[in-house]
Amino acid sequence: MTKHWTAADMPSQAGRTWLVTGATSGIGLEAAKAASAAGATLVLAVRNVAKGDAVARSLSGPATVVQLDLGSLASVRRAADATPRVDVLVNNAGRVTRHREETEDGFECLLGTNALGPFAYTNLVAEKVADRVVIVGSDAHRGGVLDFDDPHFLHRRWTTAAAYSQSKLADMVWGLGLSHRLDRVDVQLCHPGWAGTGISNVTGNDRLDRVVTGLNKRLGQPAWQGALPTLYAATQDLPRCSYTGPDSWFGQRGYPALAGRTAAASDPVLATRWWEFAAQATGTDLA
Repeated sequence: MTKHWTAADMPSQAGRTWLVTGATSGIGLEAAKAASAAGATLVLAVRNVAKGDAVARSLSGPATVVQLDLGSLASVRRAADATPRVDVLVNNAGRVTRHREETEDGFECLLGTNALGPFAYTNLVAEKVADRVVIVGSDAHRGGVLDFDDPHFLHRRWTTAAAYSQSKLADMVWGLGLSHRLDRVDVQLCHPGWAGTGISNVTGNDRLDRVVTGLNKRLGQPAWQGALPTLYAATQDLPRCSYTGPDSWFGQRGYPALAGRTAAASDPVLATRWWEFAAQATGTDLA
């Protein structure tokens, strides 16, 4: 019988510090819990400090909280200043909306929160990361198109699917560019598959949200299992800039394994174009 990799197979993380963004719920919370149980010290970078404090108190080991709103470059800069040295940075936080919104910096909300904010934050704390950066992507990148003429959907039709998939393709090519620039730090990409988390609650109708979440929990996998590719990417000896996801049910359920990605997500030219766009938009860059 094939043995599946689980959090119990993680090497000891004693003496190591993990920073997890979006650690108050879903995949981020489960990743933080597993890392803490393995002995890591946690830094929880979250929008809601009260929720972050509650999670910190619930963990097995020491944890601190840094306030981080990825939809605000001012918050990103404050959080970067407050971030201590860490061994592992897990860029997990993400958002889905049901209508087009903008961040306080004028970015389309999903591109700003899921891609531009993490890009800026990672650039600003890169010198404080000792070992590995993990970017939690999504197989939604397969339907993504990076439209540099209209990245914020000012003229083209906005839909949740189009905006989300664009932001996740941006994460994929950002990972390529980051791996190229951070020679001393390993960069890994992953995706959770179909996991029953609250990120699906975007219909605007409480009753329908409950139905959608119930279906996700029934048909998808639990959040703890969706977090396994993140834990795998953060701790295993993998080829540089690998993409890890569930190993069965068309890559949407199962246990961690190396996954395929689209040609666009592997395109170094697109990665360079994204980097130049994001650096100009956020005013951050790496040497």
